[in-house]
Amino acid sequence: MKTERHIPAGYSLSYIHETTGLTVYSCEARGKVVAMAFAGRGTKPIWHYIFSSAERLTEKIQSQVKSLEAHKAMVAERRKARLRPHGLVGGEILRTSWGYEQTNVEYYEVVGVRGQMVELREIAQARTVEAYECGKTQPIPGEYIGEAFSRRVTMSGEYPSVKIHQSATAYLELPLMIGGKPVYKERYWSAYY
Repeated sequence: MKTERHIPAGYSLSYIHETTGLTVYSCEARGKVVAMAFAGRGTKPIWHYIFSSAERLTEKIQSQVKSLEAHKAMVAERRKARLRPHGLVGGEILRTSWGYEQTNVEYYEVVGVRGQMVELREIAQARTVEAYECGKTQPIPGEYIGEAFSRRVTMSGEYPSVKIHQSATAYLELPLMIGGKPVYKERYWSAYY
């Protein structure tokens, strides 16, 4: 069921801005102007005010248009930033760290890249136990424990990220090069049940 805009009796269309989709309906009551505005295809008004004059309404409309144009530009910029080239290549390691009352750590290796999509495989971990059900972990590149799957890469600021599932997003895990070999930082894990 499609919801429609509720326009009170006596209101008439007084303004439409093509690029932002701002639509204003107004009427006169007791020497004042009553107006309501909708943005885009929205069915709920973004404002419904009484103005002392038509000039005040015009000022509000101009202000709202500027605000909607700025928001539209910000959304376009964020979309552009999210979809810029991510730079991930095969062999790189991504890490998740998530959980409630515990810290689950998972590592994934990039095994393929196709545009904004990457193919990942979960890899094994070298875990140490330092106390009851907690310790440190590091990835073991090339030791796969899961089947390959594809995900879209988005940019989180300057860094690529991949949403693995609803609770976990994976971020690039950069190694230190020691003696020409990559060494990954130890990460904390816990499993309290």
